[in-house]
Formats: sequence, structure tokens, C-alpha cells
Amino acid sequence: METKLANTMQPAQPNQTNSETQENKPASGGKKKDRAALVLIFFTVFIDLVGFGLIIPVLPTYAQQLNASEWEVGCLIACYSVMQFLFTPFWGRLSDKVGRRPILLVSLAASALGYLIWGFSHSLVMLFIARAVAGAGNANIAVAQAYVSDVTTPENRAKGMGLVGAAFGLGFVFGPAIGGFCVGMGLQTIGFIACALSLLDLVLTIFLLPEPEVRSDAAAERFSKDKNFYFNTLSDPQLRTSLLIFFISTFAFANMEATIVMLTHKQFHFTAEQNSWMFTYIGLLIVFVQGGMIHRLTRKYGEKRLIGIGCILVAIGLILTPITGNLWVLAVALFFLAVGSGLNNPANQSMLSKLAPAEQTGGVLGVGQSLSTLGRIAGPIVGGFTFQYLGMSSPYIIGAVAMVVALVLSLKLPDAAA
Repeated sequence: METKLANTMQPAQPNQTNSETQENKPASGGKKKDRAALVLIFFTVFIDLVGFGLIIPVLPTYAQQLNASEWEVGCLIACYSVMQFLFTPFWGRLSDKVGRRPILLVSLAASALGYLIWGFSHSLVMLFIARAVAGAGNANIAVAQAYVSDVTTPENRAKGMGLVGAAFGLGFVFGPAIGGFCVGMGLQTIGFIACALSLLDLVLTIFLLPEPEVRSDAAAERFSKDKNFYFNTLSDPQLRTSLLIFFISTFAFANMEATIVMLTHKQFHFTAEQNSWMFTYIGLLIVFVQGGMIHRLTRKYGEKRLIGIGCILVAIGLILTPITGNLWVLAVALFFLAVGSGLNNPANQSMLSKLAPAEQTGGVLGVGQSLSTLGRIAGPIVGGFTFQYLGMSSPYIIGAVAMVVALVLSLKLPDAAA
């Protein structure tokens, strides 16, 4: 969910450059305060993603109750990603100018408003508005990452970013799980619960999260490159294969993500509660792979091999998902999908960071994340359209073919240095 690129912004403090402020930051000053701030950022991202995870499994069901077609469901899911694509760089650059805390407060308020509109929705138009507003609000992950850059030294920055990643993953697990317990209260009520979580997040941020003492240009490093940087990055033979895999992998997975609830309803007669538990299962597997296995596997096998294995597993999972009404086959298919995605995405991100020039790593990763977001926009639209007009297996076949293409591309990747 997230991109970052570079142009010079205002200095973090008057009469100081950002490099000076970072160098002059006391080595031991405020360590306890910074650790407390990291914990609060963890909870900010975690609660944010719990609210998001609550909504995702029930969204197609609720939209169809409001007479949405399968294609309109896909467009509804894509609408959220479109707003994230637009607002992630906007919030990031603005936070460099006016501060992290104010932007986090505004974005959390927008998230709460989006979920509140969901709770009062009685038409498909209102549901689109709800998802657009929530998408704009939830595009604050870049601000959270910039906050981590502000309160950490280069030595422990990776650990801080890992904390944000863990919050992201755990929130996506706990959100559907909480939804599984709460969906019996009604699909509109899920919106009010998500709104309450965003308001809790907002209150915690107001009273407990301080503005960083030193504000870097962390967001500008990813979001402020000119158009030539994007073109040059996409045309760089060292980078374009990995970047293309970013887009294809996300597109293929988003085909499944947008249509799986409609598929399980038709194929297995799943309720909204059962779909919530299904997403919990997927999330747990992804978190297990990315949190407990990926580092060891990367050291042992290397990024290139893991990207290829991930592509194969996702392709197998996509083929298996729609072909049978057997629940055990579905469980195996989703296992392949989750494990494959859990291997492919972080391995490709690591590959891209190693291939990028050292002084442009942030910008190149930002381009990769932009392409990933475009995949999350195109995937639901294509998935919903083909599900409705070409049959419920078609999004999965398209996704599997795309992953085979990604596998072939992965063979062209270099063996990245450790």
C-alpha cells in the first residue's frame, strides 16, 4: 500500500539542512521517547489495518445486497486503491512540510468518516463514496514510515520499518478475525465498528504521539522525483524486469482478492462470517511466511529463486481455486496462494533494493510500489468484469497466466549480491 520519491523540500528546522539535523541529533537523546513513539506508530498502523481488514471480506456481499453487479464490485474495490494511489504521495509530501502528527490526525479522521459513511450507506453510490474517503484516509502508511525515519538512526531503521510491517500484517489478520465475530450484528454495523477503531486510533494519536523533534525529508525522497526519473527507472534494463514482476504479481493476486468472496458464495454458499475466517486464514499464512521464514529462506536460496518459487505457487493456487466444490481443495489452493505471495513480494522488493543505485533506492522502491498500486487498481476491475461476463473461473485463469509470465521474467533477473 505506498510510494516515495525525491526533490528538495523545506528543511526540517530553520537554518539547518536535513543532513545537519540528522547528524546533530544526539546519539542517546530521547531514546526512550523514540521507542515509545515507535510503539505508538505500531498501534496506529495496526488499528488502521484492523479497520481495513474488517471491511474487505464483507464488502462484496454488502455491495451485492445494494444491487451491485460483479463488475461494479470490482470497481468498488479498485476505487479504494485509486484514492490510495493519489493520496499516498500527497500525504507524504505534505507531512514533510507541516509535520507528521497533523497529517496522521487528518488522515485518521478521514478514515473514520469513510467507515461512518459505510455504516449509513443505503445505496451503491454512498458505498463508493465511503470507500473513496476511507481510501484517502488510509493512504497514511507513507507518513508512518517517514515518522519511523525521523525517530530512528540508520542503524536501527530497518528494525523500525519491520515494526510497521508487522503491524500491517497483524492488522490484516486480526481485522477479518474480529469481523468473523461481529458480522452477525449486520454488515452496516461492521462500518461503525471500523469507525470506532479509527476514532480510537485518532484519540491515541492526539494524546500520546508527539511530533518528531527532527523532521527529515523522508517522504520527499520517494515522492518528489520529476517525470524523467519515473521514465528512466522503468526503462533501466537493470530494474524493469523486477518492476514488471511487481505489477504482474499484484494484478494477479488482486484478481483473486476482488472475486473470491463472490466465488465462495456461488461455489460453497459461504456466509459473510465464513469469508471473514477465510481471509484470516490467508492473512495468518502470509504473516507466518513473511515474519518467520522469509529472512532465513532468502539467505539460503537468494531472492531470484524465491521469486520464481513464489510465482509457481501463486499460479498453482489460482488454477486450483475455482475448479472444484471441495473445501479441502480450496484450503490447499489458498495455502499455495498465501505462501507464494508471502515469498514473492518481499523477495522482489529486496531484489529491487539491491539492483537500485544506492542514492536512488527510496525513489526506485517508490516506483515499484506505484506499479503495485496500479496492479491493485487494474486487478479488481479486470477480475470483476471477467467474472461477470466470461465466467467465475476466468479471473483465476487470467491471474495464473500472468504469474507464468512473471515466472518467465524472473529467470531474467540477476543473482543479486547478498
